Amino acid sequence: MDITAPIKPPEKVKRRRTRNPVLRLLGYLFAVGMIFFVAGSAGAAFLLWRVSKDLPDYEVLAKYEPPVMTRIHASDGSLIAEYATERRIYVPMNAIPEKLVQAFLSSEDKNFYRHGGVDFQGIVRAAMTNINNLRQNRRLVGA
Repeated sequence: MDITAPIKPPEKVKRRRTRNPVLRLLGYLFAVGMIFFVAGSAGAAFLLWRVSKDLPDYEVLAKYEPPVMTRIHASDGSLIAEYATERRIYVPMNAIPEKLVQAFLSSEDKNFYRHGGVDFQGIVRAAMTNINNLRQNRRLVGA
């Protein structure tokens, strides 16, 4: 027996891995879902950019003061004339009767106190109504 001969390691038998078809399906669905998610996110970002590029800066809106009427009074306090392009009178919120506030809310948004500022149910309802109105050539509604 020759002691100097190299010892061969045992040959590895290559086994073919069988992949679970359920895992393959889940991987495929995950990949497709991610593609749709990325495409939807890009579409939503583009839509938001297109809609918001014409909006004024929020700081300008925070400092907005609507034009009010110029009133000229006589020395005894009687009103002589009013000058304005728009007949606006500033009224503080606490001077508006509660029934008037409730009347505006009931005509504009009856769920005003139930949502956090955006009524998703109203948006979906308006979208469905608008789809029907487009088919019938009728006027569109708001949310």
